[in-house]
Amino acid sequence: MKKLENKVAIITGASGGLGKGTAIAYAKAGANVVICARRLEKLQEVAKICEKQGVKALPIKCDVMVREDLEYLIAQTVQTFGRIDILVNNAISTKQGVSIMDHTEEIWNNTVVSGFEAVWHLMRLSYPHMKESGGRIINISSGAALIGAPKFGVYAGVKAGVHAITMVAAREWGPNKITCNSIIPIFYSDLSNKLFDEHGEQMMIDMIPLGYIGDVDEDIAPVMVFMASDDSKYITGQLIKVDGGGDIHF
Repeated sequence: MKKLENKVAIITGASGGLGKGTAIAYAKAGANVVICARRLEKLQEVAKICEKQGVKALPIKCDVMVREDLEYLIAQTVQTFGRIDILVNNAISTKQGVSIMDHTEEIWNNTVVSGFEAVWHLMRLSYPHMKESGGRIINISSGAALIGAPKFGVYAGVKAGVHAITMVAAREWGPNKITCNSIIPIFYSDLSNKLFDEHGEQMMIDMIPLGYIGDVDEDIAPVMVFMASDDSKYITGQLIKVDGGGDIHF
């Protein structure tokens, strides 16, 4: 039996990067996946890949900044599958590489609403469907929240806030056998490619004891599967760093 056989997982921001990699990994592990993002055509491509694993994939166009979209996402999941076992809060809309004084109201609002409020709402909306049989909530955080990374101001603040509510939920919902954890991954992404030139990339690699920046499919997704499975049933309220030991320097 596969680790996530017949489970139902919601993954936000699943049109690419970590969200896409997680959705495919969950499908390979036997889960039916509900994937959402703002670009439906990209989601449909991911859904096809997932369904090749013999599971069902439901792509839903969803802007996590719109409360009605979040409610629709949960309603469609329950209507289609009758349950929610796993929630992965991955989506965020932000602009990094901006100093505190150069943050605009738009950057602030986009980051807070997509990266914090959406996580808060989806956790609360999922709870009624998890409280009877348990569930796994996995929120994506960032090392920027731990080290005070320059030019990551509101993003770092939002990610710190995400872990704070993760810990509170772990305490409050533990009696319902719901685990809530945060993941801090380091991996190649479109964003990292934009932020780091060749010199900056090498500096990052030099800070990682294992000597390389993670790959979503090889290094991060297996941990996401573990945290969604029964193998992690006694882990909750934790900040799991999947970063090749990069945090040792901080």
